[in-house]
Amino acid sequence: MEISKEELENMVRRAVSQYISKDEGREKMKALIMNENREMVVEDMPVPIPSENNMIVKIKYASICGTDFRTFRQGSSKINPPRILGHESAGMVIHAGAYAKSKGFREGDRVTVAPAIGCGKCWSCKTGHTNMCDSLETLGFQYEGAFAEQMEIPRHAIEMGNVIKIPDNVSDMSAALSEPAACAYNAQTYLNIRPDDYVVIYGSGYIGCIHAELARLAGASKVIMVEIAKPRAEIAEKMIPGIIMINPNEQNTVEEVKRVTGGRGANVVITALSVPSVHTEAQQIAAKMGRISLFGGIAGDGKGYLDSNLIHYKELSMHGVHATTAEMMKKIMEYVSEGRLNLEKYVSDVYDLKDIMKGFEAIRDRNAMKVLVRP
Repeated sequence: MEISKEELENMVRRAVSQYISKDEGREKMKALIMNENREMVVEDMPVPIPSENNMIVKIKYASICGTDFRTFRQGSSKINPPRILGHESAGMVIHAGAYAKSKGFREGDRVTVAPAIGCGKCWSCKTGHTNMCDSLETLGFQYEGAFAEQMEIPRHAIEMGNVIKIPDNVSDMSAALSEPAACAYNAQTYLNIRPDDYVVIYGSGYIGCIHAELARLAGASKVIMVEIAKPRAEIAEKMIPGIIMINPNEQNTVEEVKRVTGGRGANVVITALSVPSVHTEAQQIAAKMGRISLFGGIAGDGKGYLDSNLIHYKELSMHGVHATTAEMMKKIMEYVSEGRLNLEKYVSDVYDLKDIMKGFEAIRDRNAMKVLVRP
């Protein structure tokens, strides 16, 4: 039977009215969202609805990452509003549906979540690289995120193994910081850092520092950091004693790397920031047969920064990296559990959720290292 335009409009109105009335009766929670005007605002949002197929986590800590900060400064075309933002978190299970319980989860479990959720069907997923899924969906982008009092974990995330129980001797704060550290770990799986290696890291923020610590754990001979912001460089030097710091405003990076490495150059170069010219300079400072991780992506057009002749004649290996997996997050928490990594020392500020915009401002105005949010 054909439905008239008027009848269709009436059906839509009734459906929307029923949804709104149902929504109005639900308990509300504070959350940072991108609204329909693509503005980041803290608003009252309905709490997640428990079901047999989902899990609901009470957020203890959520972490502001570089992606969140870029969204704060520039917006994001990848997010379909309205959407609760945030994807680095730790919390406690307050509802475990039947499916979650069949996978061994119970109310009271402390968990963190690998935010990049693969489909489980494509070649990347089947070979263990779920972060490279052809149909990747991410908390805070396609699913509601962690900058809220509660977060719903969909069945598919449970099915794919993205929900991780936090070891007893790992704090909620450390668990909330494990995902970005696991991104650095992912990058270094391609670099094969050895005891004789000289490693240069551009950027001394949280990611740069974790790269430095992981390089140290791998036995790197020297770890050199390149940082233009003196306050951040001073923090990094305090956090990781013995690193060599280069300030491009005061030194010639290419010449200084050459001097520090005895003319060899850097066996490994990691670009832990999003500055296009650094991608070019990384090839210049790399040793012959050097390995380069282009960790920091470039906003917009990323073409024109690689020198094919340098790559060819120096036999350089170039590696990209995107996100991480649950298994790599487990590895980071294993390092924390064993006392080999201390993630909490990088927390510079903790804000209540209602004051989360102050956290973004702290990163912008004070070069805050790592900012956490608690509901």
